[in-house]
Amino acid sequence: MTAVPSFKQKINDKEIRRADAMKIRYEDIHVEPGFNLRASLDLLEGEALEAAKEDDESLFRHIMAGGQYPALEVRPRADGGVWLVDGHRRHAAIGRADKAGAPLRDKTGELMVRIEAFDGNDADRTLRILSSARGRHLHPLEQAFGYQRLSRFGWDNARIAEANRVSPQWVGKMLLLAGANSDVHRLVFAGKAAASVAAEAVRMHGEQAGAFLAGELEKAAVGGKTKVTSSSVRSKAPPRKAVTAFVSRVGSFVTSLGPGTITALTTSESDFPVTVSSLALRELLAAHAELGVATAPQSPSEGS
Repeated sequence: MTAVPSFKQKINDKEIRRADAMKIRYEDIHVEPGFNLRASLDLLEGEALEAAKEDDESLFRHIMAGGQYPALEVRPRADGGVWLVDGHRRHAAIGRADKAGAPLRDKTGELMVRIEAFDGNDADRTLRILSSARGRHLHPLEQAFGYQRLSRFGWDNARIAEANRVSPQWVGKMLLLAGANSDVHRLVFAGKAAASVAAEAVRMHGEQAGAFLAGELEKAAVGGKTKVTSSSVRSKAPPRKAVTAFVSRVGSFVTSLGPGTITALTTSESDFPVTVSSLALRELLAAHAELGVATAPQSPSEGS
């Protein structure tokens, strides 16, 4: 395995230039496959896509106009050059501006980019992306993928939460979302369901969460809405009146059985016929039906 050279060695080898700051040729900055948490713009839709495009375009125009930008954070690469740790959007915008003819190259024709040395392991690098995201914040699902990566490095929810200034409960939700199927991820990236809503759907429906969310999205569209809301996945609490009536009917039904039958039921594990009051049973069934109606989801036309 090739030893990874230090920044000092790269400076001595003149691969990195150093005057008031370290600089390296743009072509020697490498993007590590699968490292960046940002999703492709192809996965975004609607407002999320427009906002991302505008942010990227704004950064591009800034660099085209000769604007300054923070140094890219990098780490040494064994096979030459450096790996990019933080600054993927800046790196892409620099390359785009160079191709568009921005006067970024020096007299020798080299495009030298300011860099800073990043010191840390794989978990530290992931945490750096989560805590930086200058200019455009990470999408909640992109953050979820970052939490998932830290979890695979052996970090528990409490440690991830402390490092990212969120609650352990939120980390747990996002880990659930990160592990969901791609159909769920597409809906979240498209802005059809918030990350928290999708996470709750995954908790409730597991592998079928994508199909459930797609069905709820169709219902929402009938009502003129464009996304699945929390009311679609949150269990509807039964009204106190319906619960009270049901509990009362259960009590009446149990009383109608009589002490002898109750004793036999609680002391025996065998199956045997029991005579019940038809009136008490009808009342119990009616209360159960009322409770079911009270907790049934509203159709889009019934909602506000």
